[in-house]
Amino acid sequence: MDEGADCRHIQVEPSGQGLGAEVVGLDLSAALAADVFEEVYRAWLEHQVLYFRDQKLSPAAQAAFGRRFGELDTYPFIEPLAEQPEIIPIIKEPQTRFNFGGGWHSDTSYQPKPPKATMLLAREVPARGGDTCYANLYAAYETLSPGMRRIVDGLQGVFTADRVHGGGGFYRNADHPMAMHKDEQDVTRRVEHPIVRTHPESGRKALYVSYPHIERFKRMTREESRPILEYLAAHAVKPEHTFRLRWEAGTLALWDNRCVLHYALNDYPGQRREMHRLTIKGDAPR
Repeated sequence: MDEGADCRHIQVEPSGQGLGAEVVGLDLSAALAADVFEEVYRAWLEHQVLYFRDQKLSPAAQAAFGRRFGELDTYPFIEPLAEQPEIIPIIKEPQTRFNFGGGWHSDTSYQPKPPKATMLLAREVPARGGDTCYANLYAAYETLSPGMRRIVDGLQGVFTADRVHGGGGFYRNADHPMAMHKDEQDVTRRVEHPIVRTHPESGRKALYVSYPHIERFKRMTREESRPILEYLAAHAVKPEHTFRLRWEAGTLALWDNRCVLHYALNDYPGQRREMHRLTIKGDAPR
């Protein structure tokens, strides 16, 4: 995107890294005019992650802004805010060892229709640490060799929440302070998605490799799948494909789960972090 030519109403500052950009000077507590929002949406599709500093948003205002991007989704494993059921609080207390989202993934990719976007608002952040890293899945696919692209173009992944939320999964055993609840159908369901998905709006191909959620490849065993899957997962998050966001209280970020992985860093022991998250409904990957 050429910001000077295409953005008359907003100021977009690219991160200079593998993806991501800041939108400067917008107050999201009031409804954006249609032409302003159109530019925000175009910038989001172009940069894959947008962030906005110094936002003072109530849960209702955050949800209202989220609805501009589509119908809001729900999350099956954490109790939402009582006053805004589409928003879940993501909290790490000073005494908590493990964080939520501490591994490269695309949100709820184990659902038949994973969310197209995630919006996260920083309510309380540690004095240092607690950044989130993002990876560009367009670049991950485009930098594969032609031979590897021919292999992955035909692969279907078997996605499940069981590896994370199941009986032996990480969150079943971690010391999270958040109210976790589980429907066994949500945990045990298996769905199949292409490992290379075509973005429904940009038309570009992305390497859809949410490692914690992929059990194996279709028509392959776990043992056969593991070497290819581990290679793709490592390739997707090479430094040149990534962007690191340093949070401040009042920062709101929005990212495209169809072409982005993210990773919440757990490097702030003894400090508190509270974020408010909502997701926007998507469609079945193709």
